[in-house]
Amino acid sequence: MARWVAVLAAVGLMLAMVPARAETSPIPPATLPAGQLDALVAPVALYPDPLLTPLLMAASYPAEIAEAAAWLKSETNARLRGDALVAALRPRPWAPSVKALVPFPEIVTMLAARAEWGTALGRQFAADPARVLAAVQTLRHRAASSGKLTSSPRLKVEVAGAALAIMPADPAMIYIPVYNPALVYGAWPYPDFPPKFIEPPPGFRVSGADLDTGIGFSAGFGVIAPLSGWAHPDWTAGRVTIDTAAYNRINPYGPHVSATLWRHEPHPTGYFHIAEQPPPPPVAKHPAKLAAKDRHHAARQGHEKSRHAAKSHARGHRAASLPRRGKRVHLAADRHNDKHRR
Repeated sequence: MARWVAVLAAVGLMLAMVPARAETSPIPPATLPAGQLDALVAPVALYPDPLLTPLLMAASYPAEIAEAAAWLKSETNARLRGDALVAALRPRPWAPSVKALVPFPEIVTMLAARAEWGTALGRQFAADPARVLAAVQTLRHRAASSGKLTSSPRLKVEVAGAALAIMPADPAMIYIPVYNPALVYGAWPYPDFPPKFIEPPPGFRVSGADLDTGIGFSAGFGVIAPLSGWAHPDWTAGRVTIDTAAYNRINPYGPHVSATLWRHEPHPTGYFHIAEQPPPPPVAKHPAKLAAKDRHHAARQGHEKSRHAAKSHARGHRAASLPRRGKRVHLAADRHNDKHRR
C-alpha cells in the first residue's frame, strides 16, 4: 500500500473539470499519431469488455458524465442498487452508455475529474471507433507479451481470432483493474508520448497484485442486467454492435434506434426531453361502438329522468294528502272533548 501512495504522489496531475452542458457534435479531432493514441487509451485498455465498451461511448458525452458525477454525490443516489437504481435512472436525460457507467461510480468520478483526458478519449472514439479499438488490441497484446495480462480469479483473457477479449471471470461480478501503464505494457516504444497513470478517486479500494509490478483490482461491482450487456465490441470489424431492444429499454423517452451499430449522437440540451413528449393520443374507437355507447348513455339519462319525475310525483301526492289527514284528526279530537264536557 505504501507503493500505491508513492505512485499517487508521483502522479499528481489534475485536469480541468467538464464545462457546463453545451456540447454539440464533437469537433472532428486531428488524427493523432499512433503513439499519442496508444498513450490516450492505455489507462483503460485492460478493462473488461463489458466495462470498456460503455466507457468509450460515454466518454463522448463529457457534459453528461459531469452531470452523472454530480448526481452521484447525493448520498441517496449513491446508495441505490439494482432495480431501484434502474428506476431512478429511467427519467435521466443521459445517453444509455452514461447510464451503464453509473453502477461504477468511481469510473464516472474518474472521467469527470480527468475531463481533458476523458473528453479527448471520447472525441477520438466518436470520430474513429475502429482506430481506437485497434489501439486497445495493440496494448493488450503488449501486456500479454510482458506477462502482465493473464487470466485470474477476477478476469478471463480469451483469444478471439487475432483479438484478445477480456471478460469477467464471474459474469455477475466485474472487478476493475488498476495498473500503471508505464510498467504493465513492457518497454514503451513512444518516448515522446509516455502513458499517464490515471489515479482512482478517493475511496477506491484496491487489492491483489502490487501496482508497480502488476495489476491490482477493485472490489467487485455487481452486474445490473438491465443496464449491461447491450453493447459488444466487434474487434475484427472495428465497431460496436448494440442490442437495440435492450438499448431502447434503457432509453424509454429518447430517440429509439433501429440500427445495430453504435454511432455518436450529438444532443446539446440532453439526450431526450421529457417535457417535450406529447401525451399519447386517445385510442380511436369503432363508430358502431361509439354509437352504441351514445344510445346507452341516452337511455340511461331517460331512465334517470323518469325515476326523478316519479319520485317528485309521489312526494307531491303525499304532501297534498297530509292536510286532510290532519283535519280529520283534529275533528275527531274536538268531538271527544265535547263529549267529556257534557
